[in-house]
Amino acid sequence: MFRRVCWLLVAILLPFVLLGGIGQVEGMMAYSQRETAVSAPPHFAVDEVQNASTTVLIEAVHYYGYDGANDEAVSLINVSNQVVNVGGWQLSDGTATAVLPQDLSLSPGQVVWLANSAAAFKQQFGHAPDAAKTITGFSIPLLSGLWPGYANDGDEVLLSDATMQLVDTLVYKAGAINTNGWTGTAVQPYAPHTALPATGQILYRMRDQQTGLPVPDTNTATDWAQATGDVINGRKVRYPGWDLDEFFFTAQVTETAVLTIAIAPDNAYQAIVTEINNAAQTIQVEVQTVENHSIGDALVQAGNRGVTVTLLLEGQVTGQTGKISDDERYICQQIEATGGACYFMISDSASNIQDRYAYLHAKFMLFDGQRALISSENLSPNSLPADDKSDGTWGRRGVVLITDAPGVVSHLQTIFARDLDVANHVDLVRWQTSDATYGAPPAWFVPITETGGITYTVRYPTVTAVSAEFPFEIIQSPENSLRNQDGLLGLVNRAGEGDTVLVQQLSERPFWGASASNPTADPNPRLEAYINAARRGARVRILLDEYFDTPSDPNSNAVTCANITNIAAQERLKLTCALANPTGLGIHNKMVLAQIDGLGYIHVGSINGTETASKINRELALQLQSNEAYALLADMFDHDWPYRIYLPSILNNVHGPADHILISEIQYNPPGLDDDEFVELVNPTSLTIDISGYGLGDAVNKDDFEDVRRFPAGTQLAPREVIVVTISASAFFDEFNTYPDFEILETVTAVPNLIDDPTWGNPAATFQLGNTGDEVLLRNKSDKLIDSVVYGTGSYPGVTSCPLVIVLGAVLERIPYWQDTDNCSADFREWPYPNPGTVQSK
Repeated sequence: MFRRVCWLLVAILLPFVLLGGIGQVEGMMAYSQRETAVSAPPHFAVDEVQNASTTVLIEAVHYYGYDGANDEAVSLINVSNQVVNVGGWQLSDGTATAVLPQDLSLSPGQVVWLANSAAAFKQQFGHAPDAAKTITGFSIPLLSGLWPGYANDGDEVLLSDATMQLVDTLVYKAGAINTNGWTGTAVQPYAPHTALPATGQILYRMRDQQTGLPVPDTNTATDWAQATGDVINGRKVRYPGWDLDEFFFTAQVTETAVLTIAIAPDNAYQAIVTEINNAAQTIQVEVQTVENHSIGDALVQAGNRGVTVTLLLEGQVTGQTGKISDDERYICQQIEATGGACYFMISDSASNIQDRYAYLHAKFMLFDGQRALISSENLSPNSLPADDKSDGTWGRRGVVLITDAPGVVSHLQTIFARDLDVANHVDLVRWQTSDATYGAPPAWFVPITETGGITYTVRYPTVTAVSAEFPFEIIQSPENSLRNQDGLLGLVNRAGEGDTVLVQQLSERPFWGASASNPTADPNPRLEAYINAARRGARVRILLDEYFDTPSDPNSNAVTCANITNIAAQERLKLTCALANPTGLGIHNKMVLAQIDGLGYIHVGSINGTETASKINRELALQLQSNEAYALLADMFDHDWPYRIYLPSILNNVHGPADHILISEIQYNPPGLDDDEFVELVNPTSLTIDISGYGLGDAVNKDDFEDVRRFPAGTQLAPREVIVVTISASAFFDEFNTYPDFEILETVTAVPNLIDDPTWGNPAATFQLGNTGDEVLLRNKSDKLIDSVVYGTGSYPGVTSCPLVIVLGAVLERIPYWQDTDNCSADFREWPYPNPGTVQSK
């Protein structure tokens, strides 16, 4: 059974593509015989194949089987543009040799699996091999000779043609690196920690992101996906049962659809229940857990009215009971009683059953084959409280997306069918009353249905629905979530000067790899992408959960934020990181927002910033362009950012966020000339403020020999954004490698000037701050004082002065940026690392 696409078919269809028949054939270009409704980039062109040494390669090796040598297997791929007859070719370890059947040929791009035992291979991989040494019960070609038997601690894999000429070689682990056809060190499995075990791991060739084919062969370890030199395309793992070829590319489709955005804990529960209640034929659910009894009741009611309800859940047990939770057992019991089905993806070593993924962590639902729901949340009472929201609630921050886009629905339907393929995968077990682990709850069990609380004031009581033509992209783990030519990393990699990236995550690890590693040796590619966006000039804000976080853990969110803060200060980046718990039970969201060239993008799903999530879990996220969706979720992000104080206002010395523009950073004594002095303003409110005509200067009185400058018409400051004003934009750029928003002197044409106000101070004066003391005053267009900062010998009625900075070039920085007590010493700190364009929350 050939499971991979035959590239000869592509070669036949290619002329039609070139003649304009793209729309008719692009659905046939997927790198699999299994069709999807979502188009993808062309994966292969026969005249573009480049290979340094051979036409047929050893493509993958499963050497460390779960069933001893029985499920060992080797795959071959034809990377040439011609059909290759491999009949009589030999597969060896240098001692024993298996001979391929005489009538076996490979078309361009075709892959075949050769196995020791067909039955053992089928047990782990979920499909039959194309040929095997033992084929009892299978109608497939027979390998003659002896199966090589590849050693777990290292060996050589040799492929020779029918004339005994060596075609390709792989040396792994402790194999002999001086073997003919091999150069350099051996390939090592990528196993930096127990979540990525070497046992069962398939060594496979690194893939080209454009074609999906192996990178050109160099007969070295760098050709293989486990190689550590390439952080994006290398350091990969692969295990039996994955559908890597079918899902190597992200699914992309542009369709007119309705997109509904729901927010947890505010309105997501009702959005999900509404979809369940509206279902008429089928409900398919793939989530890690289902423990929300109110949602369980809705699913039971759907089953009672004739809807077929099917659930696929993670089967790993938790806690000390050795069972899944009683809540989940109870809900499955009720659903099964209506004729529905609950399945669990399990691992059972005693029965030689290995689950395909470390965790089934995706969170999606399908309704009637017409609507899809993608979420960051499990069906949990903590994430989706069912309480009356009018007096507030309590829960976890998350997002739910619902759409009727046919391409999205079709692709998720395919994923669900692959994951819940009971006929071919043994890691699926159905709920049964008598099953000690996946059966009924104790007879005494009574579900607790009370959820929510009153401490979080709901900000989004209703969902938001948008109808438009959307470009959708579906990203999933373990197959394609680390692509950087598209997907999440591809999106973030496009952000640059003037763009914005907002990240809200349950977790974003400071580094991957071993727990004792570091960001230099084992960088987190997601985090690196955010940092690099800031280095290109984008404003990047990262908001991570503090409810579940353990700050003492070297891989905690707290460490991530500390590292980010240091990088931002050292490199003077528009990059900030904060921890928060805005809704009471933590941030459970997995969301990235980007505004690039004025267009808003959202990425929402189940994928955390951990290596496990990207490389070995079943995860899913939906990414799309929508200015309306971006605006809504950016507003949520801004409100969740920890600039608010949640303590009662009657406490002494507690100050809420200011309701007006603030002076947030001042550099009055730079190391060199004073031309790069700057003043930074911030808007700490949730509303955009028009500051046209606002005056900024150091003239306390109208007749002082000092200066006031006005902002030109049309100047607006968005929520939590900043404006930087300097004397000379040219000098500022020389110092900070970026341009300010405004300058006093005209040195750079592209940077607008503030307008001199002849009615305040002296027209001959220039707004330049004194090194021994001065005032920085911000007035509105009616000359009402909005904010004032005084330092050194400066003075202003009712305002307490700051002492002079000790370090030459240090700044006065407001921290937190939203607090204003008119006491400079309380509101500002001396900070030796000027950071214009970025504010600090704590």
